[in-house]
Amino acid sequence: MSAATGVEPTRHGARLPWGDILLSAIAAVSWALMGMAGTAALGLHLLEADAAGSLGPMTAAVVALGAGGSVSPSGDVSAFGLKGAEAHTAIEITPLGVSLVGALLLSWFFLRSLRTAGVVIAPSELLARAGAVVVLFVATLGGLAWAGHDVI
Repeated sequence: MSAATGVEPTRHGARLPWGDILLSAIAAVSWALMGMAGTAALGLHLLEADAAGSLGPMTAAVVALGAGGSVSPSGDVSAFGLKGAEAHTAIEITPLGVSLVGALLLSWFFLRSLRTAGVVIAPSELLARAGAVVVLFVATLGGLAWAGHDVI
């Protein structure tokens, strides 16, 4: 008696369930980004940074930093005694708490979606699922980078 009773072998040339792939990618990316945004907003609020500017664009900027981006302040920037156009700076820190929350939630929901795919997953379906998550995550981060542009 086989331990894999009811397991269907992968069929080559079978159609991919694109609806399920896109829905699981949307769920994984949205939960990950909501967790990252919640962690970033809570951290900014606890640091009392919301008193210095709008919390929404700062949260978007911290989420972009958490995903490996950088923030370049512009305008009337003064640093180390330099004023105006003489002062150019960029912030490239990584808030690890925000990154960790995003990574944990993204992996949890991605792996959770693989449970519904079955015991044996075709390599093409696994590649399509991972590719959809990557493309959607990068596109959403591009939107967050655009939303992070604001005067603080």
